[in-house]
Amino acid sequence: MAWIVEVGYKKEATDPVGFLTKKEIEDLGIEGVKDVRTINTYIIDGDISEDDVKKICEELLSDSQIQHFGYSDENVKKLITEHGFPEAWLVEVTFKPGVTDAVGLSTLNAIEIMGIDGVRNVSTGEKYLIFGDVSEEDVEKICKRILANELIQNYSYRKIGGK
Repeated sequence: MAWIVEVGYKKEATDPVGFLTKKEIEDLGIEGVKDVRTINTYIIDGDISEDDVKKICEELLSDSQIQHFGYSDENVKKLITEHGFPEAWLVEVTFKPGVTDAVGLSTLNAIEIMGIDGVRNVSTGEKYLIFGDVSEEDVEKICKRILANELIQNYSYRKIGGK
């Protein structure tokens, strides 16, 4: 079974990557972006229990003071609701098949060191929530110029609502 874990910053915490990404978008000359929030995604493939996944999240993948974790799209929905925007662009960036995922490999090694058996693979990705009045053309430009290296990464995006 594959567990999809998302780790994002709490509303009251500064999201450093989101902050810098917003500045880079402004440097491209794209206006209307109110905020950018990031979510680290971990796909943990293996025969492990939800208790094991929760332990991995609490002890390895997140900092409970400034971050929260969830499974599947829980964090996406939570961030949209917390920020009070009716909708946002959700951009997902993942490695292309065959590209070495160094963070995934080191996460797999750390899970083994924790003594949790049964994990076969860990792969990672990023999700970006772009809040504000931004066109699809601008989102495409943001993906190509800032968020993804098209030689080694795939990206997709869609508009989503908070309700």
